[in-house]
Amino acid sequence: MTLTKKLARVLTDKTEGSYRLTFESVDGEIYRILATENQVNDLIDELDELVGDDADKGPELTEEEEHVGEEQPS
Repeated sequence: MTLTKKLARVLTDKTEGSYRLTFESVDGEIYRILATENQVNDLIDELDELVGDDADKGPELTEEEEHVGEEQPS
């Protein structure tokens, strides 16, 4: 059984006919994977389903923060 590694970073590159995904673990191990466009789209769908709408939302703003930058009446 393969041990689970903690992710440090992910890099992506488009190559001829596929995409190269590079995963680096916190202990410095690097894994390079070639994926088709369909596989990348499936991965995007899986991640979107995993994090849901929360990925599109930023942190909740206070009422004061919501009004920063709004024009104030003279």
